[in-house]
Amino acid sequence: MNYKHLTIEERCCLREYYKKGYSYRKIAELLGRNVSTISRELNRNFTHMYDIPTYYPHTAQKKYLLRRSYCHRGMFQDEKKLEYIKDKLKETWSPEQIASTPCEMEMPSTRTIYRWIYEKYIDVNLKVLRRKGKSRGKKETRGKFNLGKSIRKRDKSVYKRLEFGHWEADTVVSGRGKSKACFATLAERMTRFYIAIKMPNRNADTMARAIVSALKELPPQAVKSITCDRGTEFANWSFIEEQLNCDVFFADPYCAWQKGTNENLNGLLREFYPKGRNLSRVSPTTLKKNLALINARPKKVLGFKKTVDLFELNLKKCCT
Repeated sequence: MNYKHLTIEERCCLREYYKKGYSYRKIAELLGRNVSTISRELNRNFTHMYDIPTYYPHTAQKKYLLRRSYCHRGMFQDEKKLEYIKDKLKETWSPEQIASTPCEMEMPSTRTIYRWIYEKYIDVNLKVLRRKGKSRGKKETRGKFNLGKSIRKRDKSVYKRLEFGHWEADTVVSGRGKSKACFATLAERMTRFYIAIKMPNRNADTMARAIVSALKELPPQAVKSITCDRGTEFANWSFIEEQLNCDVFFADPYCAWQKGTNENLNGLLREFYPKGRNLSRVSPTTLKKNLALINARPKKVLGFKKTVDLFELNLKKCCT
């Protein structure tokens, strides 16, 4: 099968079509390419500036040429480079340190070094990786579904965090085998205000009702959209849209950064409830107290203002 790589001219056209909001299928049709080619090109070469995914054709071209330089046909001709990487790994350097530290040779990216290690192109024991959590994780075992609106249909202005009322949703679960109890978590993107609701399980109906109960008392202007992943606990998204009169969007697979506010705040909640904890034993009073502590902290990203103060200020604006 002959495959022709995208040219710089095609990449420039792709950027213009993407800026105009054309769908992947429409772009593929205009360029005479398969839609999977367009999807792969954008996902592989997005540059994330201030949480806004942007495609730059010349940057994409440089990345492509770099990848070509390390293609399987010729990437292992330089034994000296491979030996250098192997030696540094044995000296307890991380792949990131190897890739980022200047040396006489041009080093591949951190990701490439990890790939070479896992695919056995570099003959080292995986124990040389200091951070055990950096090994390739297990694939997601939760059920998934494909209905609902993609985050790509969400207004691009939401990325800038200039408008109040856009939320991110997720779950924090109990330790495996401990309990089905979990927290439904919600984070408002602009103010970073954080909500967690204890639930007996994370089935779709329980999750939907928890989200509605947490947000239904807020003014309509305070709940414009909710972004979550495609775990089956969010399968009853239509009920949420109907009850709250808002849009529910779904992040792309393996793109946790698209709801990074919630992911970060879940990490803060884990300081109170470490992984492995049985969340069924958490009292609502204690949970409420710990959430108040999180929301009362001044945040650098907010100019050291308190989350709760900004949230209440914007709520008042919604009511005037």
